Amino acid sequence: MGFRRAPLGAPLIALAVSALVVAGCGAPEYTYVTNSDDRTYLRVPSTWRALDSKSILESMGVDATGDPEQIGFWLEGYDADTAAPSVAHLFGQRSDAPAVFVGVQDVPLTLRGQISLDVMRDLWRPVSATARQQADQSQMSPFSGFQLVDDEVLTPGDGLRGVHSVYRYRILDGPPQVFDQIVYTNDDASKIYMFYLRCSTECYEQRQQEIAGVVSSFTVRENP
Repeated sequence: MGFRRAPLGAPLIALAVSALVVAGCGAPEYTYVTNSDDRTYLRVPSTWRALDSKSILESMGVDATGDPEQIGFWLEGYDADTAAPSVAHLFGQRSDAPAVFVGVQDVPLTLRGQISLDVMRDLWRPVSATARQQADQSQMSPFSGFQLVDDEVLTPGDGLRGVHSVYRYRILDGPPQVFDQIVYTNDDASKIYMFYLRCSTECYEQRQQEIAGVVSSFTVRENP
């Protein structure tokens, strides 16, 4: 507002420029996670700590000992628990801070005709009615107390289709955990693009704005 007063204009402009320079020297607010080859992007707060990708893959049952290109799986994960970041916060019994990973997986030619919306829903946890029924019949299932919060079919264009599911589960009778996941496949089902976030119910409610910003930043663009 002071810029309108000629005698004070120059000093105020100088102060404004100085403030911008100081702000620009500060730590970045976000970490930008990018897979340029597969045009997959995510933004997380810069305070979140990177997790070891190999450990995440191993926790998912993927043999991560070979060349990443031969494995056909790109993945990066982050944990908002800055004091003790751990892959266990993605897959263990409980997590009281958001933990997330984003990935792209090549789909073998023989499996491409099987990538349905329910397959994408059930990629990590039994979410579809069929998968939950099968899990309920198994005495070995660690999951209980399922509650579907939201489920949306996604058709962003460019040959992509997918599903965004938010749901709750108890793991091994632990406290309720919220899972927020987005899974896409491309037109020929040769790739799966995945986003997975998890934290406790209290964490999900208390950090809703922060989490929503991470979820909405997940972007996939098919190669032209």
